[in-house]
Amino acid sequence: MICLVLLRGHDLKHYRIPSLFVLVVLAGSLPGCDSDGAQYLSSPRQQEFSQGIERGPQLALPSEESMTIAWRTLSPVQGSVDYWVADGGVVHTVSGAGISTEHVILLDALQPGTTYLYRVRSGPDALSGVSSFKTVSDDPSAAIRFAVLGDHGCGCDTQYAVLDVIRDSAPDLVLTTGDNAYNDGTRAEVLANYFVPLASLMDQVPVYPSLGNHDVRTDNAKPLLEEVYLPVNDADGSESYYSFQRGNSLFIALDSNQDLSSASLQYEWLEDELQSNSADWVICYFHHPMYSDSWHGDDAFLRTSLAPLFEEHGVDIVLAGHDHSYQRSYPLRLIPDSPLCRLGCAIDGHMEPDFLDPGAPIYVVTGGGGADLYPLFRSLRMASVAMRHHAVIVDIEGDELRMSAVDTAGVFFDSMSIRKTIPVDGGR
Repeated sequence: MICLVLLRGHDLKHYRIPSLFVLVVLAGSLPGCDSDGAQYLSSPRQQEFSQGIERGPQLALPSEESMTIAWRTLSPVQGSVDYWVADGGVVHTVSGAGISTEHVILLDALQPGTTYLYRVRSGPDALSGVSSFKTVSDDPSAAIRFAVLGDHGCGCDTQYAVLDVIRDSAPDLVLTTGDNAYNDGTRAEVLANYFVPLASLMDQVPVYPSLGNHDVRTDNAKPLLEEVYLPVNDADGSESYYSFQRGNSLFIALDSNQDLSSASLQYEWLEDELQSNSADWVICYFHHPMYSDSWHGDDAFLRTSLAPLFEEHGVDIVLAGHDHSYQRSYPLRLIPDSPLCRLGCAIDGHMEPDFLDPGAPIYVVTGGGGADLYPLFRSLRMASVAMRHHAVIVDIEGDELRMSAVDTAGVFFDSMSIRKTIPVDGGR
């Protein structure tokens, strides 16, 4: 069996490769050639949850004064949460409304920017060890750190290694660029390949996934969406796409498996979010890349539909997955009628890697979260590419954003920064 990769000459004007070639490889010898049918060995690090718990606990929907804690038990019980300030103090307990296997408990009247310890209970019995969380700061300019991984949901050793890197970075929140549960996003795969590997992370920081093509194979990602607790959009009332603000940053998760044409409900919602935004920084993330120099390549439809909107409204970073690699572009501007820029033109490249008020978004493909890696060919649009398993770590403080890519050995193999002029009145 063979795989054929055909690249058309009229699509190759930006690439340092011949104008037309056919690459023929044995199926399976090229990572990603048979990606949809890939079988991953479960890591020996996969372990059961604490006795009596089927899934969780997971943190969700943090605010300055509240945190939601959710978990599922193997049998119906009266669930409760003990919590207390980390440096000592009174232990408070909040109990659920009744006996159930599904437990979602809101802790409120908390102090902003404060670290708390907690444990979950079944009646008088502790079901979990002591974990911690930190409430959101009430200072909009407070520094935040977030981590990103994508195409990770294999339950394999590499996924655990990437998650180790993220844990060591001590982020305030985690984003995913999709494919959270290979191969088909079934309930069993969501448990084994998402909740089990992330268990020792999501009990301390909230995780905000976006949906990949493998996630939606089962009931349009229903097994995953039923198990997570995310912001709900005001367009169709779902968690398939959503936004949230943290400090001076707006995060927008899109569902690139759904329609994103200009007449779609999701596009109209996105446009409203961007038009009404007052945050200084905007980060959009979803699964299918608008620009990619790897196996799947550009999603031309998304590029045509979203690039003008992102450029108009000053989106800073666009994160995607799908191609199992690391890629970071220069700031890219799309000019559809230009022979040179209809696939995206790099601008402000002379600033690399430290950009001051760049004139267009920077696009990052971060699909090296655990699944088999894909080959790369580097175009003039990309500032950095790597065929490595990795996580992306981003720090935002005031008028500066710093981003690094870290591999499973803890090596920082790419970094860049953006500094932007922020109006004194805080407007965009």
